[in-house]
Amino acid sequence: MSGQQGRPRRPRRGGAGRTSPGRVVPAVLPQIVLEAVSADTLIATVNGDTVTAAPINRTEVHKTVAELVALLGTPTRVEVREIDGTVHADILTPPPPGPDDPATGEPGRARPAASELVEFAGDGYVPGEDVAVAVILRHTCADHTGHARALLDRTELPDVPGELILLGRISETFTIHRTD
Repeated sequence: MSGQQGRPRRPRRGGAGRTSPGRVVPAVLPQIVLEAVSADTLIATVNGDTVTAAPINRTEVHKTVAELVALLGTPTRVEVREIDGTVHADILTPPPPGPDDPATGEPGRARPAASELVEFAGDGYVPGEDVAVAVILRHTCADHTGHARALLDRTELPDVPGELILLGRISETFTIHRTD
């Protein structure tokens, strides 16, 4: 232990690199970066490569990100870098693959990206703390002001009306939102 004192480390549950049954998360996630060039437009890159020649209008960002995540086919880190220097980040997962094609026996492809991102946010969290998103689909992180934000694809939400909770792991601050 090279001089470290304290409590022993517990083994991780669920196996490293897994998010749900059958879905493996790569050691390094692909990254989509959306950098604001004006109040209305952003430039999108995937792993450092520019996606389009022209900037994307903010009204098209949700559609563009959903299509890119579906094409990548793996959990993807998405960052939005605003003009004022703030950065919003989240990890989005692609839609599950469709059923196998009975005619050809080929594995199903990911469903077309007919998705809609939904934002859930709250304040009062400790800056940088881990914030659970419950129905727990993933975790997000509070920014330097204690503001937490989660972007979810509407297809990830339960089909029945309900509630979603943002829960600060350190501050125990929570924010409740309706999902319908």
